[in-house]
Amino acid sequence: MSVRAGFRGDPQSPTVVVGDDSRMGSQLLASTIQSHNDFRVVGSAITRLEVISDISKLQPDIAVISSRLQDGALTGLQVLRELRTLQTSPRVIMLLDDDPSELVIESFRNGARGIFCRTEMTTQLRKCMQCVYRGQIWANNTELEHIVDALKQGPAPKVATKMAALSKREEEIAQLVASGFSNCEVAQRLSLSRHTVKNYLFRVYEKLGISTRMEVVLYILQCRRQLNGSEEFHQERQRSPEDQSGNA
Repeated sequence: MSVRAGFRGDPQSPTVVVGDDSRMGSQLLASTIQSHNDFRVVGSAITRLEVISDISKLQPDIAVISSRLQDGALTGLQVLRELRTLQTSPRVIMLLDDDPSELVIESFRNGARGIFCRTEMTTQLRKCMQCVYRGQIWANNTELEHIVDALKQGPAPKVATKMAALSKREEEIAQLVASGFSNCEVAQRLSLSRHTVKNYLFRVYEKLGISTRMEVVLYILQCRRQLNGSEEFHQERQRSPEDQSGNA
């Protein structure tokens, strides 16, 4: 049975549902989150069904979910996949015991907006949640390295053709999102409403064949990498034979 009472906090604060593998762990996580009054925990769960139920009924702004819940070592990842089918889904931070590359990549691939490792200082969790609440992506250097390594090892998709299908405005918004701007910041920068930016992003998702913000980031990074490689190739081709022999 999930817990939905007993948590203090400013009624105007962004709401959070937490999920961990034990009742004590879940309540300690809730207490840690509310220690600075930036967020208000409205639900605490320990199983996959409890997390899904709390999120569906309470519709929190953020969900902090452990990859390991009471009913399985990777149940939190299964929750992530199921949340993608909901009409309204919170921004999810996946809580990991450590940060193995496979779990980091799968978490982002399935819609996580941030990764937080239990080995990090709890003060970083507050920063992580503030960042994710603003619409940004949170990952530490090790987790970013896992993502970059995955891009290097995987087959390079033919991104140029799909990118060409984007309108100038859609590409502009995709590039800003990939640079870490939230929807609100993109809207302010381009003098658009947040609703308009959100609609543009949905069209970007559809044209690129993706479904999450993190996939936009990875897609644009891959595109930039291919374009940079192409430019370096053409620059090498354009060098004169004298230049090439002089460097031999």
